[in-house]
This record gives sequence, structure tokens and C-alpha cells, in this order.
Amino acid sequence: MTDGFYRAFEDKHRGSLEVIKQRQRAYLPLIQPLLKQYPSASAIDLGCGRGEWLELLVETGFQAYGIDLDEGMLAECRLRGLNVRTQDALAALRGIADGSQAVVSGFHFAEHIPFEVLQQVVQEALRVLLPGGLLILETPNPENILVGTSNFYLDPTHERPLPPLLMEFLPEYYGFHRTKILRLQEPSGLDLERDHKIYDVFAGVSPDYAVVAQKAAAPELLMMVSHAFDQDLGVTLGHASARYDAQVNDDMAEIKLQLTEALNVIDAAHTRALHDLDQRYDKRVRLGEAHQQRIQDHLTLIEARRPIPRVKRLIKKIIFAVLRRVQSFINSQPKLHGFLIKVSERLGIFDLLHNILNLGNRSDKTQPGAGDLNVVDEELLADQPQTVRHMFSELDAAIKETEKY
Repeated sequence: MTDGFYRAFEDKHRGSLEVIKQRQRAYLPLIQPLLKQYPSASAIDLGCGRGEWLELLVETGFQAYGIDLDEGMLAECRLRGLNVRTQDALAALRGIADGSQAVVSGFHFAEHIPFEVLQQVVQEALRVLLPGGLLILETPNPENILVGTSNFYLDPTHERPLPPLLMEFLPEYYGFHRTKILRLQEPSGLDLERDHKIYDVFAGVSPDYAVVAQKAAAPELLMMVSHAFDQDLGVTLGHASARYDAQVNDDMAEIKLQLTEALNVIDAAHTRALHDLDQRYDKRVRLGEAHQQRIQDHLTLIEARRPIPRVKRLIKKIIFAVLRRVQSFINSQPKLHGFLIKVSERLGIFDLLHNILNLGNRSDKTQPGAGDLNVVDEELLADQPQTVRHMFSELDAAIKETEKY
């Protein structure tokens, strides 16, 4: 692209020169030890773009130059005094002498070329590198789901995503002594956050990674950069997932604790309610038993007040005594006696009155009087309740009042 489109695209979506240059400082611990072995070492940057890494190589002390096919990018490099050429990467490597370069690099270069060409680039890089020299290839990380499914395809010149394991195997297969995957540019501070979201799994994985491959060399030279190969950088998808799972587990544990506490409160309230209900029930049972006892006491009292056989006999004697006094009174009044006989005969109740009052026996003066009844009554009434004695006294007074007439 020569119309400036790609340069404008890089400025908008890749980041400023200063930002990219700052990110690339992470590679300096890998390349700086090589200057101790090769003080005037050369380095080539494939697809140098705006020249951020090329400038760092020069500042670090390398005799570095870059190649690219985009004139708009190269114009920026030339403005800053960088040594650049308009050239194809594979052709540039094929024109370099064996064992002449300390560093061969390509930042966001590999995804722009067919894989078959990338294979040849790796083989040529191994040839041109000095013993212990480094191949650095940085590319978008498809382990980052947002990058692998969306952002990668934002650049129209991208060929296809390159998984880290493929890129690690590539230089290993073609004879490099050792390889290392470095994951980079992940959002800072995510491990310290307490509130992880599912989006952090999708976008929190390192958005870029690099495969760093070292050519075989003497052990002492290899040891100079071993620390960089031993350290693990960046965030993998597994790490992001585990971080989110830990957050979910913590949240679930907190929710479980809160739920348990709520259930304990509910259970305590339920227990208190049941206890109160039991107490109210027991109280009602006791009240019911008390009512039942009072009813039983009333029934016992009523049963105790029912006429006993002696009271029955007393009442019977009272009735007979009253009838006898009535009979004695009628017999003592001849006119009344005759009148009652005539009336009862006409009404057809003579036999009934005769059986009750013995109306036909005028001369019978031997019927027991009030005095006889009183003697018996005194004996019977001695042990009777006050109510019975009072009732008898009233009957006796009524009979005596009748006898006056």
C-alpha cells in the first residue's frame, strides 16, 4: 500500500510510536547480553513499519537496518534517520551472509505472509544468525478470544491467525536450539482486581505474543540469556479462566455464606414461632382442662344436690300430709264435702277424687294430722340441706294458713 492508508490505519488502531516503543522494551533483556559477545553486532528488522523497534535496536547499540514494502511507513523511518530499505523480507534474508546477524526480528510481520513463505523466512534466519543469535517474531495472540475472533481481522492485510504452539514448533523444527513463547501487552492490574468479569476471560489474555528462538552456541553464551528463557510472562487463556473461576467460586462462597446466614435467621424465627405456637397451644390445653375441671366440678355439685332417697321419701310424706290435711278439711265441712261429691259426679271425676281424697268417708277422723307429720318431718329434716328445710317450712306454713278457713 503506497497511498498512506496503512500508515493511517496503524496510527489509529495499533497505537502511537511512543506507546509501541515502550511495549517493545520488554525484549531488551534478551538482546542486550549479545552485545557483550558481539560489540558491533548487526540486526535486521523485517517489516519494520514505522520503525519503533528499529529505533530501539539502534539506541541499544546494534548496527540495525529495516526492510518493508510500504513506502508510507518507510517515509516515517527516514524522517527519523533510520536505515531502511524497500525490499521483500525473504529476498533480503537471502542476500545476507551466513552467521552475520545477532538479531533477526519481525513485529506483526508473520501474519502478513503466507505460511510457506514464513517457513522459508525461519530457515533463512537460522542461516544468517550468529551462534547464540535470536529470532524474534511477534504476532497477535489468537488465545485472546477478542483478538482471535474480531480484532485480528480488522487489518485487511492479515493472512491468518498463528497459534502460539504452531509458532513455537516452527523454529524448533528447523533446528533452533531453544524456543520460548512470551505473552505480552495484557491489561495491567487484572490479577489485583477483586471483581473479575467474563469479559476479562475474553479480552484479558495477552493480546500479543512472540516466539523467541535461539541458535545453538557455546554454553557460556547461551547462559547469558537463560534467565529470559526461564521466566514466564503474560496471561494465558487458562490463567484468565482460572482467575475468573476463582472469582466465581469466591462469589459463590460469599453467596452461600449469606444464604446460610439468611436460612439460619429464618430457621431461628421458625423455631421461635413454633415455640410460641406450642406455648399458646399448651396454654389453650391448660385452659381447656381447667374448663373441663370446672364443668366436672359443677356436675359433681349438681349430682351432690340431687335428691337422695331420704329426700324423696320426705317429699312423698309431705305430699301425703298435704292431701290428708285437704281431706280432713273437706270432711270437716259437710256442705263443701257434699258439693264436691255432686260436682265430681257430674264431671265424671268422682272416682279420681275419691281415690285421692277418699270423699266417701265423711266420718273418718283418724287421718294423721299436721302434728303427726311434724314429728316425722323433724326426724327426716334434721340431716337435710338448708334448701330442703326451707322448702318444707314454706309448705307447712301454707297448709296451716289454709286450715284457718
